[in-house]
Amino acid sequence: MVNRVLIRLKVVQLLYSYMLTRSEFKIEMPVETSSPDRRYSYQAYAELLLLILELSGRRVITEGAVSAQVKGAISGVRFVDSKMSAALMANDEVRALIAQNGDRMRKFDSAVPEAVARLKNSTFYRVFSKIKGVEVGDEISFWTSAIRSTLIKTEAVVDALRTNPDFTVRGMEMGAKMLVDTLKGFSDTRSVLATCRNDLRRSLDRAYDLYNTLLWFPVEIVKAQNDRLEANAAKYLPTDEDLNPDRRFVDSEFVKAIEAHEGLAEWNATHPFEFGDDPVLIEHLLDSVLASSYYQDYMAAPGRKTIDEQSDLWRALMRHVILPSEDLAEALENKSIFWNDDLEVMSSFALKTLRQIAKEGGEAKLLPEFKDEEDAEFGAKLFDAVVSNMDEYRELIDSFVNTRRWDTERLALMDIVILRTALAEVLEFPKIPLQVTANEYVEIANWYSTSRSGSFVNGMLAAITDKLRAEGRIQKSFINSKN
Repeated sequence: MVNRVLIRLKVVQLLYSYMLTRSEFKIEMPVETSSPDRRYSYQAYAELLLLILELSGRRVITEGAVSAQVKGAISGVRFVDSKMSAALMANDEVRALIAQNGDRMRKFDSAVPEAVARLKNSTFYRVFSKIKGVEVGDEISFWTSAIRSTLIKTEAVVDALRTNPDFTVRGMEMGAKMLVDTLKGFSDTRSVLATCRNDLRRSLDRAYDLYNTLLWFPVEIVKAQNDRLEANAAKYLPTDEDLNPDRRFVDSEFVKAIEAHEGLAEWNATHPFEFGDDPVLIEHLLDSVLASSYYQDYMAAPGRKTIDEQSDLWRALMRHVILPSEDLAEALENKSIFWNDDLEVMSSFALKTLRQIAKEGGEAKLLPEFKDEEDAEFGAKLFDAVVSNMDEYRELIDSFVNTRRWDTERLALMDIVILRTALAEVLEFPKIPLQVTANEYVEIANWYSTSRSGSFVNGMLAAITDKLRAEGRIQKSFINSKN
C-alpha cells in the first residue's frame, strides 16, 4: 500500500525537481555592446515590461501614489490583477527592474489611457475577455499579441519611450521581441509542471509495482535453486547428493502458495516480473541466501518444515539478506529512479503480506495501491496546493526567518520545499493533526536535507502555525493534536 508517509516524500521530491528545473520568467540582463540598437533594446525591454505590470494594476513607481489617470483607465479591464503579473511581481529580478526604472514610469502615465483603449478595441482582447477560468497561458497569449500589435504601435507609448536619449526604433522592436520571448518562456514552466505532476502519479504507481515485485522474489529464487539442483543431477558423474538433494527449500509449500496466489497471478499477467530479464541478479541473491545462517540453520534442522517455519525463513531472508543486498539496490536503481527511496516502506508491506499468505494461503488479500480514494487523491492535491500558493508560503517563511541565524537567500532549497509542502498540508487538510504534519516533515528534513534542517523546520512550523491560528486561518494546534 502506498501510504501517506511515502506520498509526502514523493511530493517533496517532485516539488524539489520542479523548483530546480522550472524556467519561470527568464528576465534579460543588460549587456555591454557598441551597438546603439542593442544597447537601447534592454531599456525598451525593461520599460515595456513595467508598462505591462502597470496596465495590470501593479504598482511599479518607486515613490508617490499611482495617478488617478492610470487608475481610471485600467478600471474594470479583464487583464487587471492577472496571475501572470503576480508571477512577474514575485520575481526578484523584476523587483530589481522596478527599483532601477520605477521613476521613469511616470512618463508613461499619460500613455496608459490610449494604450488601454486600443487594447480593449483589439480582436485578441475580445477573445481573451470571453475565456472562462483564465489561466496564465491565456494571459501570456494575450500580452504577447498586445506587445507586437498594440503597445509599440501606440503613439503615446512610443512618445514615452522616445524620452530616453538612446531611443532607436530598431532597439524598441528588439526590446519588444525580447519581452515576448520572456513571457513565452513561462510556458516552459507549465510544461515542467505538467511533467512533474505526471511523474508524481507514475512514481506512486511504481511504488506499488515494487510491492508486488518484492512478493515474487521467493518464487524466482526457488526456481533458480531448483534449476541448479536439476543441473547437478544431470552432470556426467553426479554424486549421491546430486542425485538425492535435500529439496525442502525448493519444495516449499509457502513459496508454492505465493506462486499460486490468484491476486499475484492477475498482477503478473499484466505486469511481468520486473527482473525476469536479469538472471544474474537472481543468481547473486540465491548465492547470498545459500550462504546465510538463516538458510543453513533451516536446512540443518531435521524433519519436515511447517508452513509457518517456511514463512519465518523467507521473511528473515527478505529482511536480512535480500532487501539489504547491494546487488538489489543497484538493480532497483537501474529499473526505477524512485525505487530505492520506496524500498523501506514497500518492503514493510510486502513482509506483512507474506505473513498473511502463510496464514491464509490463496485467501490472503493483496494490499490495494491506496487505502481509500482520499489517499489516492492526497498526493496530487498536496502538490497542486503548494504550486498554487508558492509565493504566499514563501512570504510566510521569509517573515519568520530569524535573520540572526538564517539568511533568507541562503536557506537550503530543500528546506524551503519541505516547509512549503508542510504549510500546504496545514492549511489545505484541516483533518490532519498538526503534530502529525510536523513530525512527518521534520523527519523528511532530517533525512534529506542538512543537519540543522529538522530543528529549523520544526521551529518555523511552530511559529507560522501560531500566526495562522491567531488569524483564524487554522483551528488545530500542537496541544490538541494526536498521533
